Amino acid sequence: MRAMMRIFRTFLPPQGEGQEGGINTFKYFFNLLFKLSFFSIFLALCGCNEHLVGMFDPKGIIAYQEHKLFYDTLALMLIVVLPVIIMSITFVYHYQVSHHIRDYKPNWSHSYFLESLWWGIPCVIIVILATITWKKSHELDPYNKIPGVTGTPLLIQVIALPWKWLFIYPQQGIATVNYLEIPVGQQVEYWITTDNVPMSAFFVPQLGSQIYTMAGMRTRLHLVADKIGVYDGMNTQFNGDGFSDMHFETHVVELAEMTRWVDNIKKSPTQLTDAAYKELLVPADAQPPKFYSHPVPDLFDSVLMTYMNSSGPLHPRSHTREFVNFQKEQ
Repeated sequence: MRAMMRIFRTFLPPQGEGQEGGINTFKYFFNLLFKLSFFSIFLALCGCNEHLVGMFDPKGIIAYQEHKLFYDTLALMLIVVLPVIIMSITFVYHYQVSHHIRDYKPNWSHSYFLESLWWGIPCVIIVILATITWKKSHELDPYNKIPGVTGTPLLIQVIALPWKWLFIYPQQGIATVNYLEIPVGQQVEYWITTDNVPMSAFFVPQLGSQIYTMAGMRTRLHLVADKIGVYDGMNTQFNGDGFSDMHFETHVVELAEMTRWVDNIKKSPTQLTDAAYKELLVPADAQPPKFYSHPVPDLFDSVLMTYMNSSGPLHPRSHTREFVNFQKEQ
């Protein structure tokens, strides 16, 4: 109880009169603001997860470039923000009523030098930011191959389902649900679409760019993981009740280890047939990883064409029980 009372007293304003009272009141509010800011930062950091740090702990080429771009941009903006914050506090303290200062100039109204500073510097920073943004927008275009990475990209077809991720390895002849394995150092090209679920967003924060995906459209993404590990992947676009559980693990391994993994899955008796795919269309939350051999040929393309060839107000899946179950979930 005594400890709580001591904490409570720290938030009480100091007592005083006249000029001394005004100075004490200012110091009180300044200290209170500092404590609240520190407490807010502490609370925000308590919500961090070591696996969800994203570009602040990059494990891929694209994530590293985004990490660098973020801090370059932040440093440029702080050139303006920090002086404004410092001057705001300084002016409040220096020109408060209780201070009797000699540099008080009630008739002063304009300075060309100061005007050039607080207009010129922000304009220069905006030009620099615009140049960097334009350049990086083209360099980090997710549809383009990543320069400087040799070898043939690994193709993975991704279908967002309710509420799970299906990964098809067409060249290897396997498929997985909520489990992604890729070789370290090799460029991976993702083709992404959705089926029987609203617009979604594919994102592996520590590897790079988030990209949206919609039914009847194929979006593309190129990523390279340069460190072995297990990284969280997720859907960052709300698409229904199971949105919060639409996560998957991304395993980055050596090429030889991935080759053994692919060979083991090929021997699996569980195949991704049309019937198995229809079961995946049924809404389900927090699905555990599943592994399939021999996926239906050209499954990704057939999903695309299902929506591209549709017309009218009815959903292409409206006649199936999977769509009816989905509507009931909503």
